[in-house]
Amino acid sequence: MLKRVRPAGVAALCVPVLVLMACGAPHRHTVETATSALTGRDAAVLTACIGAPLSVASDAGVEVWTYSSAQAEGADGRRLAEPDAGDDAHDDACVYDITVVDGRIAAVDSDNRAGWGFASIADCSALVEPCIDR
Repeated sequence: MLKRVRPAGVAALCVPVLVLMACGAPHRHTVETATSALTGRDAAVLTACIGAPLSVASDAGVEVWTYSSAQAEGADGRRLAEPDAGDDAHDDACVYDITVVDGRIAAVDSDNRAGWGFASIADCSALVEPCIDR
């Protein structure tokens, strides 16, 4: 025998889910906006708004600057290259690989290694948000 579900019961279940989805929407928008906001700009803006990259890989004139939400922050809120949090911390972090060609940002790629839950999307957003309005 099927049990009748009351509309109030359905609303009680749906409202918290909708609220959580709405809370994550601005963070997801910031992550998506970072690509268009940064592509084509001088790479020096990254140091000014995010801080020091965790690493820089170079091959044939193309550099890839890597930033991680697990990087330590300085007193000014920008990321520090040292001390390194270790591989385990970066395995569950939001990591950006930003391709730089001839001193200009050519591509922005994010990898949210912790999944797209609310806390992890907020970490991804916080990493690039200072660059969006510069």
